[in-house]
Amino acid sequence: MKKILLLIFCFCLSAYAQLYKVPDFQSDIFSKDGNRLKKVQMSLIFEGEGIQNESYKILDALNIVVSSFYIEDLFTSKGKEHFKTVLKQYIAKKYMIDIDFIYIIKFNIKQSVDLDKIVQELENKIREKNFYKTQKTPKKDYKEALKLEEAQPSSQLP
Repeated sequence: MKKILLLIFCFCLSAYAQLYKVPDFQSDIFSKDGNRLKKVQMSLIFEGEGIQNESYKILDALNIVVSSFYIEDLFTSKGKEHFKTVLKQYIAKKYMIDIDFIYIIKFNIKQSVDLDKIVQELENKIREKNFYKTQKTPKKDYKEALKLEEAQPSSQLP
């Protein structure tokens, strides 16, 4: 009997729970590999009471907590579970919002753009182009050469 009452009580509580969806959250996270930034994209669903009105607080907490992890830590299942636990605790402590569950729907690592590498490649291409410009000899068009010969009086010896 107690189990049935507990089950009904849990069902009633979950009926009052709200969902807040974060469809495409993007952030830059450091990588342990050379301390480079990597771009992460994830979709999350938060379940809890009264979270629809507090969505900006949840996004703030999400930004803060996700940036405290390395990308390699978030890539494992154990790391994702730790991330969800830390995020729930941070939201509860900072904003006093009770989150029941956090669901990670999508988690992608986007290729980051290395600006230094792009700048270096562009500089190399410019140098190569300038080098070839200085090395090339100007080609003479045979029609122009013929015109020049006709325009000049020919000096023939008798």
